Amino acid sequence: MTAFPIAPPVRALVRKELREYRHHRMIVLTATILPIVFLILPMANLALFDPDRSVGGTNLAVGQAMFCFFLSPVIIPATMAAFAVIGERDQGTLEPLLTLPLTDRQFLAGKVIAILIPTISASFTIYTAYMLFVLLAVHGPVREPVLDWTWPMGFVLLAPALAAFSTLVGMAFSARAKDIRVAEHLSGLVLLPAMLPVMLVVTRTIPATPVTWLVFVTAIVVLDFLLWRMALRAFDRERAISAV
Repeated sequence: MTAFPIAPPVRALVRKELREYRHHRMIVLTATILPIVFLILPMANLALFDPDRSVGGTNLAVGQAMFCFFLSPVIIPATMAAFAVIGERDQGTLEPLLTLPLTDRQFLAGKVIAILIPTISASFTIYTAYMLFVLLAVHGPVREPVLDWTWPMGFVLLAPALAAFSTLVGMAFSARAKDIRVAEHLSGLVLLPAMLPVMLVVTRTIPATPVTWLVFVTAIVVLDFLLWRMALRAFDRERAISAV
């Protein structure tokens, strides 16, 4: 944390958020069980791959496996982002938190960073484990397509941007919704259609080239920037505290 120019109040909020995540069952389950599932499914998909019975061949098998990893930075932050504001309000901790010497920008930045740290860490960890599994245990016609360097490039570029997109969308609904489940459901309605470009790549409808990934990541980063600006304009302390 100290390696980045983050203001002390933001660092304090991030540390507080990371400590509290451990006490919320749904957040812990989301941050642990989902990554394991997103790792096991692709590994099983490749381990059981049979070129004689597979519909779509090796490219589809590799794409299906990769989709889980692109989905992980979108799904993992959902519960944490939905809890970010409305959860604090339901527990009665939002008003004391907002009385601290934090600007709106610092408050939102602390919340976002605290969600991105475990999300990106989990996403990169399971992808690294997947690649090690491929190197050590996967053989046959599916091995070479999996090890195509454009897939790691796409994942490394897109995962942080997708995680930020999911987090900002979830926080926007968390600040406005009256119930955590409503915030989660509304976020899902936005996030799943946003995965369509990735779906087009993993199914090879669009080729998985460096240019494709750069175009996608640029578009998502622009969306993230716009969502951040919208969040700053839309966040209202009094409304966030008093909403019922």
